[in-house]
Amino acid sequence: MARVVKAPDERRNEFIVTAQNLFYTKGYESTSVNDIIQTMGVSKGAFYHYFSSKQAILEMLVESLLSQYQALVQALLTDPAIDAVSKWQQLVQMTNNWKVEQKTEMLSFTQIINMDENVLLKHKLVTESTRLLVADYALIIKQGMDEGVFDIQGDNQADSQEGNSQDAKDLAELLVAMLYAFSDRFTELLLNQDQYDQRQSIELIQRKLRTTQAAIERILRAPQGSLPLIDQKALNAWFS
Repeated sequence: MARVVKAPDERRNEFIVTAQNLFYTKGYESTSVNDIIQTMGVSKGAFYHYFSSKQAILEMLVESLLSQYQALVQALLTDPAIDAVSKWQQLVQMTNNWKVEQKTEMLSFTQIINMDENVLLKHKLVTESTRLLVADYALIIKQGMDEGVFDIQGDNQADSQEGNSQDAKDLAELLVAMLYAFSDRFTELLLNQDQYDQRQSIELIQRKLRTTQAAIERILRAPQGSLPLIDQKALNAWFS
């Protein structure tokens, strides 16, 4: 039988999908390069033609997740028919649903990325995701300022498009930092459920959610309760 020659991108993606499945079923530490090539039925040379190491595939998974997120939300963010508050609410709902639908994979990925050996990759993930989130939230904040629903400037500054854009970016950086602070605590509880009482964990997360949401709404001078972060259904799904 003639050997099937695949296009480079197709072969690379096949390596990534195979490795991803093995990482999530066997665990990252327990998966070797040999496991990947044996599952695919290819040579070790074929693997190293595309990737320098197992971690290089993990880096591609990080890039893939970020690309999936951006593709998911892009149409929403650029839709002129949707007001700023609705965009915030829909953005949060879409991303929460996307993560919960991939709960098993997301939990495995979170465990992998928090390993000591992957600290540099985690830093890269946080840096790149921060860049994307700041840009996305800045768009919503800028729109909310233009619509008058986010009264950032108050009565002390002259309104200007340039000023609004910079203020929106500065505020987005602050809000994303707050979201990451919440996310770190959420992740700690999620990955160590055997060390915490589930009911107490959920109550702690709910309290931090209320505090973080209230702080964001005050910073943006948005209507109380208008900028949710995660609903009870999604929260329960993570701890079920």
